[in-house]
Amino acid sequence: MTFDVVVLGATGFTGKLACEYLAQRGAPEVHWAMAGRDLAKLEAVRQDLPQGAKEIPLLQVDVKNVEELQEVAKKAKVILNFAGSPYADKALPVVDACASNGCCYVDITGEAPFMKTSAEMYDAKAKENKALILHSCGFDSIPCDIAAFMAAKAMRERHGMACSKIRNAVSMRGGVSGGTIHSGLHLLSSDVENAEAFKDPYGMNPSGSQRGPDTADGGDTNLPRWDDLSERWLMFSPLSNPSTRTVRRSNALMGYEYGQGVSYGEGMAVPGPISGWLGTAGMGFVVGLLLFPPTRWALTKWALPSPGQGPSRKAMEEGYFTVRAVARGENLKDGKHPTVAAQVQSGTGGDPGYKCTALMSVESALCCALQREKLAAGGVHTPASGLGQSLVDRLNDAGMKLFVEP
Repeated sequence: MTFDVVVLGATGFTGKLACEYLAQRGAPEVHWAMAGRDLAKLEAVRQDLPQGAKEIPLLQVDVKNVEELQEVAKKAKVILNFAGSPYADKALPVVDACASNGCCYVDITGEAPFMKTSAEMYDAKAKENKALILHSCGFDSIPCDIAAFMAAKAMRERHGMACSKIRNAVSMRGGVSGGTIHSGLHLLSSDVENAEAFKDPYGMNPSGSQRGPDTADGGDTNLPRWDDLSERWLMFSPLSNPSTRTVRRSNALMGYEYGQGVSYGEGMAVPGPISGWLGTAGMGFVVGLLLFPPTRWALTKWALPSPGQGPSRKAMEEGYFTVRAVARGENLKDGKHPTVAAQVQSGTGGDPGYKCTALMSVESALCCALQREKLAAGGVHTPASGLGQSLVDRLNDAGMKLFVEP
């Protein structure tokens, strides 16, 4: 039996949301299954699905069992993996199974060191077996990655040139789950071997690829400032570490279609400098508490949600996001550098980190399962370099709003 999509880690907070979405969006033409360690928990999730999904197959799979992973990868077109928190501890054997068996892989990680390790270890094997390995297919980092892709594409089509600069401004409202917090705490508290992926703006680019003009604190917005290109006040975005590196990797993998020397950066859009400084100070205070082991322990035990917990249904319905990318052309046209803007909005997708992340990750997996011939041949890719316009079209069809401004 061959499955179009196997949802691994289906009993976690976001995994459940993905199964709910897939039961509605994928039925009845998509053949999919739910996988995890505990069949009883999988059955409980299945019972909460719409009536037509009550017979979805359940697969007992432990991510620590290499043989079980290999068997699943042999009979799946795509493994959609939510068994992370953190992915660095659990996901590499899943990537290995997919890369070895020509099975596509999709996850929602925002862990830059893990993504760098995955590319270094499995890119060649994935290319050899035509397996498409896709990380960061949730709010980390589809909106920023695809917005930059759309703006650069429009610049080429409208003005016949590449970009010298791209800036993303992020606006959002949403909650946080225990799994996300657990992954963040892992990155804050561990001695990360791949610190290069954090410190180097081009740390996730393929080895030997061309570097651009961004420096550690130049391409990323660390302190509140007015950005002339986006014409907005921007402050530090907690998404910026993985997503800026994802966008730069996209450009490298796509043969520098955005520009050989393009500068890329992003930030959270704020009303003005005061709100920017207050937000930065508050974020810094929380990170400081989490870096100090005693307060980190106390917050984890008494205040923060545990893995498997997350925002309420009401909060997820009321959540939203908008990412607006503005690109500036590398050459003069009519005496000035042309600009193009593109937007990625949640639309009916809801909360960015969970409800809409479930939507985006499932649509990425369905893109691989149903439109494989239109995508990158194989290797460890980004959403933009691996899926490109096919994903843009699917997300629009799913109720999100992605468009280039007139």
